[in-house]
Amino acid sequence: MSRDAAKRALDIINNLGGKASEFREKWLTIHAFASVFENQNQRRSLIAAIEASISEDEASEILRELADEIAYLTEHPVGNLELDAASPRFYQNARQDIAQANLAERSASNRLGHLVCVVYQVRCNTEHGRKELGTQRSQGLFAISNKIMDLVIPVLVRASDAA
Repeated sequence: MSRDAAKRALDIINNLGGKASEFREKWLTIHAFASVFENQNQRRSLIAAIEASISEDEASEILRELADEIAYLTEHPVGNLELDAASPRFYQNARQDIAQANLAERSASNRLGHLVCVVYQVRCNTEHGRKELGTQRSQGLFAISNKIMDLVIPVLVRASDAA
């Protein structure tokens, strides 16, 4: 067990800065904003925050700009690294969220909220799972997540300023 902890600590030290640090900083902004929308769970709070704060037009534009990233996440879902990869629930949350993000009959703000929930799964893997920060896959997920948050955060800030 201590060997795993030491390996994890070394991975964090070796990958401080760059996309992983950007990800953590941006996530704190999203989390702080969503915490006002206390709900039964974090995913519901995130969706409620997006739905209450981002207009349909703004959400539609953001989703259009993220079409390639949504396609990638649909093809390569994010697993829950707190579970064994063989678990039938390993991809459950991310697959459900990305499926909702792809449903055209849902409101754009709801779809965007579900996309932010996929970013939340990346965050959970970073904080609670066994995510190796320096792998190509991890760096790619950080880049995708950062792009999503780069488009969402300014709209949330404008909504806060207007309130």
